Amino acid sequence: MIVLVLPDVTQDDVLLGRARDGDKEAISEIYRQYVDSIYQFCRLRLGNAEQAEDITSTVFTKLLQSIAKGNAPQYHLRGWLFKVARNAIYDTYGKNIPLPLETIEQIDAGDSINPETIVNQELNADALRASLQELSPDQQEVILLRFDQQLSLRETADILGKNINTVKALQFRAVNRLRDVLQRAGVQGL
Repeated sequence: MIVLVLPDVTQDDVLLGRARDGDKEAISEIYRQYVDSIYQFCRLRLGNAEQAEDITSTVFTKLLQSIAKGNAPQYHLRGWLFKVARNAIYDTYGKNIPLPLETIEQIDAGDSINPETIVNQELNADALRASLQELSPDQQEVILLRFDQQLSLRETADILGKNINTVKALQFRAVNRLRDVLQRAGVQGL
């Protein structure tokens, strides 16, 4: 899976404060820092590049509108952006859209030149993609937000509109379910 390095949350709060004060460079910096990760999240959830671009545009349009109206978030910019993306996806495509198999990235074979190793890793990646389909939509989102997007428990809870303990429980159940499904499929060491 692709992992993007996201900015420090405290720096985000300073940047957000500048944007709320009308600093156009701060708004541009927010866009530069987050457009790729928001797009990636939407692409993974929707499986369609054009739809992901549309939702990503919606997210940043809503940010600009909220700044102009004076009701932009004061803290937790990253969580706010992902929550807007999630809500836009749900508003447009519904809550129970399945996680598309083809958008889950293949596990990188790395520098290995051993064909057997490469084939085994590709088989494991296929098993992982199929296993993710067996999770509930909430569990899939927790896995994407926590492990693919590297969001904190607090940010994930804010995005999902759930408390931290619920997110922990969803994550725990999702990881255990994945482990069980992968073990039944004979995948080891993933």
